[in-house]
Amino acid sequence: MSPSQSWTPSRIYNLYRITIATVLLTLFYVSEQRLIGQYMPALFEGTVSGYLLLTLVSSAMDYSERLRKPGFAQPLALVIDVLVLGLVVHANGGLEGGLAVLLLVNVAAGNILLRGRMGFLIAALATLTVMFEQFYFATQTGDKDPFQLTEAGLLGIAFFMVSLIIQQIAERLERSESIAASQRVAIERLEALNRQIVARMRTGVMVFNNEHRILQSNPSADGFFAIPMVGQHLPAALVERHQHWRQAPHMAQSPLRVSRQSPQVSARFADLDTGHEDLTLVFLEDTARVAQEAQQMNLASLGRLSATLAHEIRNPLSAISHATELLDEDMEKPEDSHLLGIIRNHVKRVNGIISDVLDLSRRPRSQAARFDVAPVLEEVTASWHQRGIPRERLRLQHRDEGLEVRFDRSQLIQVVDNLIGNAFDHGGADCRVTVAYGRHPQTRLPWISVADNGDGIPEDAAAHLFEPFYTTSDGGNGLGLYVCRQLCQANQATLDYEDAQPGARFVLTCAHPDRQFQ
Repeated sequence: MSPSQSWTPSRIYNLYRITIATVLLTLFYVSEQRLIGQYMPALFEGTVSGYLLLTLVSSAMDYSERLRKPGFAQPLALVIDVLVLGLVVHANGGLEGGLAVLLLVNVAAGNILLRGRMGFLIAALATLTVMFEQFYFATQTGDKDPFQLTEAGLLGIAFFMVSLIIQQIAERLERSESIAASQRVAIERLEALNRQIVARMRTGVMVFNNEHRILQSNPSADGFFAIPMVGQHLPAALVERHQHWRQAPHMAQSPLRVSRQSPQVSARFADLDTGHEDLTLVFLEDTARVAQEAQQMNLASLGRLSATLAHEIRNPLSAISHATELLDEDMEKPEDSHLLGIIRNHVKRVNGIISDVLDLSRRPRSQAARFDVAPVLEEVTASWHQRGIPRERLRLQHRDEGLEVRFDRSQLIQVVDNLIGNAFDHGGADCRVTVAYGRHPQTRLPWISVADNGDGIPEDAAAHLFEPFYTTSDGGNGLGLYVCRQLCQANQATLDYEDAQPGARFVLTCAHPDRQFQ
């Protein structure tokens, strides 16, 4: 054990020494008939007083961090203890006084602190001390056989038996302590590993008790709620789902939103039995991220399919287009030329759909970076003004200066540009478009909106807006909004439609700019 620990065997033994010396002096002074030390009072008083002073000094040195005791200090102190107690026993009248039993404690302490041969040396020294005392007093009292050392021999045997037992116990305790120390290191290493894993998990993890008080929470869970959740009460929506889970553990539950600007999450619960209290784990999964991973798998399949489509369809389309051009040269009737124009337009449209599908499947991985969103949106709106859209029909509304987002810059431009184009295409001739941005007051997540005052979107069509190849336009292919949402999900963002009354409004909610994508 390290000396810095509060209680060590050495310090406990020092306390025992101080206590014994104090008790012996107290009994010596308090009793009028001198219950102890009556044989040689002066020797008893001087020896115990000096021993008490010596133990106090030794204890002070033991607790001092500046003073380092030499290696021989502990053996020397134990030898002095045996000799001092020998003088105390002598001053008390020898073995008949009963104080020789105190040597058992010294022998036990010596074998705990020293071990091995040094421990047996203390036992041997104590045995010689009691044998000398019995021999001395036998000669003083005129015993016929002063070498009859039965009592001293029994005490000596007891000293050595105590030494053997204590050393066996001490060795086992040392082995147990070594095993416990190695296990403690392994447990601490495992706890540190678990903390790192849980902290870096993209899945939110929270632990709460029966009172729905959150006891632990990882950074991902805090990110969903935009506040530290430890010590908070479990949100009402999660409490309700927890009660439903208790009633029907195997029934799937619908996702939830903490706020309108927060990502949609699914909650899964599990019991956590610690042995002394019942706790519950809740796992929060970003449904957008799960959908994104599923979509990546779909895109991989789509890539293989699109390569086949490009080979199997484009070649016939090229032949049809070439044949149409040849027929157009010999056509005399305007009706036939009109029909050939229809064929060419549809060939061009099918070829455009194939190109869009190929572009979607080959889209590179997003390179998200942190930047100020205002210059990017100003660049997008300026490009529309250069195309002839007047400023009164397209304006940028500043709501939060210095707003930063973490997004792929080129993909953000593509998304906003596509949303503006859709607004002008479907909003009518007098449609006015407003691009705005800001930060949600509760979640502190940045958002960008593109709103128009046009005719809006029918309710039956709004449910299918982000489905691929769904379109209400004769000239569209239905991939614009689908691609926009895929780009947003690739950047840990969400794209949602809102009924603006009148008109339509699309809101892009970004992840927190401090969040590092994995």
